[in-house]
Amino acid sequence: MTTFGGFPGVRIQTQGGGISGVQVGAEETLILYGNADTSNGTAVEGNPTQVGATTEADKKFGAGSELADAMKEALANGANINYLYGVPVPKVQTTEDYTNASGTLSNTPILHNEEEVTVTIDETDAEVEFWYAGGAPDKPSDSGVAYINPYEGEFIVGNDDVTDVSVSYSYQEWDNTLIAAANDALAEGDTGVLAPLTDAESVAATLSGHITTLRGEYKMAKGLVGAQPNVDDTVPTNDPLAPGYDAGDYSDALADDALFVIAPSRNGENYNRTIIPGVAGVFAGHAINEPVYNDAVSGYTDVAYDVSRSDAQKFRDAYVIPIRQAGTVRIKDNLSTSEESDWERDFWRRRIVDRVVLLSKLVGEAIIGRINDERTRNQAQTTLFVQLRGLVSDRLLKPNEDGEQNLTVNVYEDPTNTDQVNIDVGVTPLGIVKRIDQTVTINT
Repeated sequence: MTTFGGFPGVRIQTQGGGISGVQVGAEETLILYGNADTSNGTAVEGNPTQVGATTEADKKFGAGSELADAMKEALANGANINYLYGVPVPKVQTTEDYTNASGTLSNTPILHNEEEVTVTIDETDAEVEFWYAGGAPDKPSDSGVAYINPYEGEFIVGNDDVTDVSVSYSYQEWDNTLIAAANDALAEGDTGVLAPLTDAESVAATLSGHITTLRGEYKMAKGLVGAQPNVDDTVPTNDPLAPGYDAGDYSDALADDALFVIAPSRNGENYNRTIIPGVAGVFAGHAINEPVYNDAVSGYTDVAYDVSRSDAQKFRDAYVIPIRQAGTVRIKDNLSTSEESDWERDFWRRRIVDRVVLLSKLVGEAIIGRINDERTRNQAQTTLFVQLRGLVSDRLLKPNEDGEQNLTVNVYEDPTNTDQVNIDVGVTPLGIVKRIDQTVTINT
């Protein structure tokens, strides 16, 4: 059996020139990125900050702030407080002036909070509403209303006869913050979930690029974000503008087997907040041998869009994890955005494969500096095979059986470099039950 440890990643102990112990981490580091009230908290913008107890969230991130509440929601859904970080994303306030009724803001996505957006039309304040259908908004029927696409920055006011439109808004500096904070919080050999509290596809694309960089350094990061709404929904809230989806028409440019996208992600009670913290808490809080599928997410009574059974399958077809509410908010899949078909790239398998990669790397590193002979290579091969056999016993990997070669390990001297050892590993993760085909026969 595998020796599991209460930490993220894999750890190996060496003694007397040999490998004396191996532990596979059952935990995940979780990094939440969001908006904090740093003027009323001790956290510093861009810095990953931990809390020693739930009550510290308000003190560090500012009472009532997005990030303070997010830390509490993640903890309530299983995140390990020892490996939970909150990162206040730097916020910039700016004002732009226009001479036409429509235009495009210079910095996107803007902070998703209408209260932090002020639009004046010829020096008169307008009512601001966010437009979710993508592209340029339709013209409002009310001359005193402004529609703004928060993701792409396009806006229009309801009065054509204007000469002075001023837009004051805030935006967040995501790019550098995502990678810098992850580098600080994740060590080489760690595993973790990075969760920016946004449903902007542009941020998801940036996150995907940074995840690729981190994983190349054996910081085995995975990303969790919201799917960007593509329609204005009026059901069930009857709001004039609300974040919704046409699941059959949804598409994005994301394709990454370490990136996971959920829909809907906005909180039905407050569109300026997401349910990402709770979902991320479930993903990061489950032990390595506990799949995430059909799990309840606590702390939310409503989501911004009601996903039907038909919608759920359409989202899966678009590589999006559907979130359904039927009395309880539940995570109805765990697939990644990857379209590769050689093996199913879901969160369950991604976590297992990540630990196999780290096991192989660390076992290999443990023999660096030793004599390159059969004895050294055999020890590495035996150690690695025993560890993988343990993952078989723990029902994470498929065994070799019935003529199937599901588990292979080969450690050998490089044919062109006698100072190099190559390690080849092949594994097949077990799957999880996601759907049941049921046939009922009634004898009459």
